[in-house]
Parts: sequence; C-alpha cells; structure tokens
Amino acid sequence: MTLYFFLLVIVSLMCGSAPAAGEISPRSVLATITMLIGWVVLIHIAGRWMAHQVKRGELHFVEAADYLRTQMEIFRWFALPITIMCHYGFSLAAYIRIQPVLESSMFLQACVLLWPGLTLLASTWSAEYYFAASVGTQPRTFRSYSAAMGRMMRAGPAWLVVPTLLFMGLGDIFEMVQTNWFGSASLLSGESSWMVWAVIGLGGCLVALLLPYLVRWMAKTQPLHPEIEKEIQTWLQRCGMSTHRFWGMHVARWDTGGRMLNAMVAGLIRPGRLLLISDRLIDELPRGQRLMVLMHELAHVKRWHVPLRMAAMMPAWFVSSCASKWLIEYGMMSEPVGAVVGGLLGLVTTVMVLGGISHFCELDADATACRLAVRACQRQDRHSPEDADEAPEVEMTLAMAAELMADALVRVTADHPASRKMSWLHPSLATRVGRLRRIANREQSGGSDLVHGDWEHGDWEHGDWEHSDRVHGDRGHGDRTHPLPDPGSEGHTLAI
Repeated sequence: MTLYFFLLVIVSLMCGSAPAAGEISPRSVLATITMLIGWVVLIHIAGRWMAHQVKRGELHFVEAADYLRTQMEIFRWFALPITIMCHYGFSLAAYIRIQPVLESSMFLQACVLLWPGLTLLASTWSAEYYFAASVGTQPRTFRSYSAAMGRMMRAGPAWLVVPTLLFMGLGDIFEMVQTNWFGSASLLSGESSWMVWAVIGLGGCLVALLLPYLVRWMAKTQPLHPEIEKEIQTWLQRCGMSTHRFWGMHVARWDTGGRMLNAMVAGLIRPGRLLLISDRLIDELPRGQRLMVLMHELAHVKRWHVPLRMAAMMPAWFVSSCASKWLIEYGMMSEPVGAVVGGLLGLVTTVMVLGGISHFCELDADATACRLAVRACQRQDRHSPEDADEAPEVEMTLAMAAELMADALVRVTADHPASRKMSWLHPSLATRVGRLRRIANREQSGGSDLVHGDWEHGDWEHGDWEHSDRVHGDRGHGDRTHPLPDPGSEGHTLAI
C-alpha cells in the first residue's frame, strides 16, 4: 500500500461528514459527473498525444513512456483535490446523506464517496493502456483492456478498498439486526450491551477468517509446483509454523502476469493464513534469495507487525476527536470547520505515526528473517546409513543469512529504482542493507569465516547497485561455497 492509495481512500471517506455548501440539490451529482468527464477526457488526450508523437517519430517510445508516466502521476495526485472539490464544493457528500436509499447504508455511502477518486485513478490506467495499444505494445481488444484494468485494481487500491467496504457492510448488517429485531430499543443501553460486543467480536472473527479467501480471489492465485511447495512447507515447519491443510498456513502462487516480484501473508489469525508468492519471485529468484524473502514475510507474522500497525492508528483518532472538540468548545472555529481541521490533524498524525512504525517493522523483519533462516536451514538429525554417505552440510549462519537478505533486497528492487528510495512505509535500500551489513560484520568479528570480505569492497556503501553481481542473482546457484547450492551439486550441500 503506497501513501497515495492510503490518502485517496482516507480523504474520500473523511469527506463523508462534509457540510453542505449552499442548497442541496441533484445538481451536485450533475456537477460531479461533468467534472469527472472533463478530467477523464483530458487524461486520455495526454495519452493520445504521446502515442501520436511516437508514431510520427518525434519521440522515442521510451522517452514518450517516461513523459506519460510523469503526466499520469501528476493527474493521480490531482485526484485528491478534485475529490475534495466534489464532496465539499459541489456538496455531493451532503446530498447522498439525505437520499432514501443511501442515508441508512454506510456501505453505499462509502461507494459513492470513493467514486470520484477511483474514477480518476482508473482513467490514468486507461490512458496508459491506450498509449501502449496505440503504439502496438498491447493488443487492442476489450478483453485485454479489462484484464489489465483488473490487474491494476487488484495490485493497488483493492487491498484497502475491499476490506473497508466489508467493514462498512458489516456495520449495515448490525444496524439492520438492531432495527428489525429490537425495534426502537438500543443495543447500546442496559442489558443489551453484551450483545453489541458479541456482534462486534463475531464480525471481527468473520472478517479475519474470510480475509485470506478474499485475498485469494483478488490476487488470482494458482497452485505451486509440488517440489517448490514441499520445500517452502519444510522451511515454515522448521520455523514453527503449521502447514496443516485446515488449520495451518497455506501457500499459493500469485499470478501477477510477470509484473511483480513480491510476497505477502494474508490473514491475522489462524486458521486461514495465506502466503502469496508472486510468479516472478518463484521463476526468477535463486533459492537462497527466495528463502530470505519468505522469511521476511514470516517475520512480520512472528513479530506481530500487522496488529502493531493497526494499533498505530489509535493516536490519530484521539488527536482528531480531541482537536475537533477543543476547537469547537472554545469557540475558535465553527462546528463544520472544526471537524474538518480535526480530521486533517488526525490524517497528519496517522501518516507520521504509521510511517515511523512501518519503518521500524521493516528493519525488525529484516533482522528477524536472518534468525529464522538459520532455523529454516538447520541440519536435521540423520539416522539412516544412506544419510551418512551424503556430502557434509554447510550450516547456515547469521552472517550468511544477512548477505542473502541483502542480495534479495537488491534483486527485488532492481527493476524499480524508485523503490530503493525511502518511502512512507519502507526505509531506503541503503538503510536496510547497512543494517544487514552490521549484522554480518558482528558475526564475522565473532569468528565466522564463512562470509568473505566482499562486504568491505564498498559497492554497498557507495550505492553502486547496478554494477554489483548481486543484482543479477548469480548467488544461490552453487557457483560459490556458502550460498544455497542446488540439490545434487558437488561438494557441500546446505540443509534446507
């Protein structure tokens, strides 16, 4: 989840309490539609213009694609003020709150609130596809176009939008139960308060159980190759994770059309956790680097990083509610303006606190992944005579794991230089590799001679990523003694 997707969804939903700017009428909807049509047309004109220049030979395809990417990025950020303009300036949010069908449904109101921002976001993807189809790099068919739009939505805001709408839908169900079963009696009063917590707890458990299956549907998963699946399950079991068919963590191949090199764990509680591994990560990364990426995701589970990030949202709600209350009570601002200012302060607090916690979680996951990799590759006891004849094993060390983790980070970010810079939720590549380097140096100073001195050659220190052999993934294929050799290679083998 990028900062942009987070802001787009949060800002859109925060506009739900926007006051009316003048008379509320259907003209709010008409003005919003007119505004969106104008921007959608403008965005597609930009894509058509760039494609025209490529066809006439005025621009090289790569240059035109870079220009278009910059333009689309600008249009995406413009979606934030346009969304605010629609809900506040045109009073769209105030209009939907008084509609008979929408006023009693948080789910439907959230859909309308998200509509302007997501429309503009989808139009930028559409313009990019139109450009690619015009120059001949993508097929000009509606099926291919819709598939591309679906992939972009699943890889982007769907991870935040779908769970949010699911929670809104549960709120509507709760309200419906209260109205139909209890009439005018409030579940929040007296003896019925226990039922509120029961419904909230049941809804939370239901969401937690359904989330992996929802993610499996959004992510378009496929079964793993049996050998790879068995290998990954072995790593998980050695790290203390159950792989039981019903109660353990499931593993699936994540079909991204060759676009993503990533992995993630979906699900907060057992049962039902799902480990997604993208197609490129399975097909392109060596075993050693693949191991470290999976250990990094497993570290997030072991260290409870997802609940920690969820808890990081609490200060924002406190700041927002208290700031609004003080501003209104002390007469510094009117009620609508005070609510808006309080919401903005809460949003800023969320960005700052969640960003800091996320940076800590990523660095902690890198370090924990190294320790988990040592456990995942521990030598197993041998009892049979046949095992005694096998080649001696090279045991994984913390320094080896740190080096493989750095290799994996460089390889994963090789195709996207922007991801190597510090972002809202991730430290920079230089920071993460620097931490891993210190782990390896501490291990070496403790007497380990299994890690060679190429950490001291300076390519990590000076950021010369592109010229390092680590980028090309030649570690882990058996050409060096300590990275994970392939099964059957001569000499030493590493227990994995």
